[in-house]
Amino acid sequence: MQRMQGWIGRKDRFPVAIDAIVHRADGATVSVRLTDFSEEGCRMEGDDFHIGEHVRIDVPKLGLVKAQVRWALAGSAGTRFFPEAEA
Repeated sequence: MQRMQGWIGRKDRFPVAIDAIVHRADGATVSVRLTDFSEEGCRMEGDDFHIGEHVRIDVPKLGLVKAQVRWALAGSAGTRFFPEAEA
């Protein structure tokens, strides 16, 4: 996919439909559906998130993944996973 000038590059994401649990910093948990996924991040749908929010995503067969919300719209958000060294 060719990106427009000014876009920040990222790994290609692949469409998925995975039910997951998000653990928020305040201890709350919410159910979400992951709708795309890559080794660097994912898109979540099902709740409202805030840009900059730190979360842990419990992904089936993968376990807990630490991430930061990079963009958010009503009912969906994009995250970037923290490298293990930063997690």
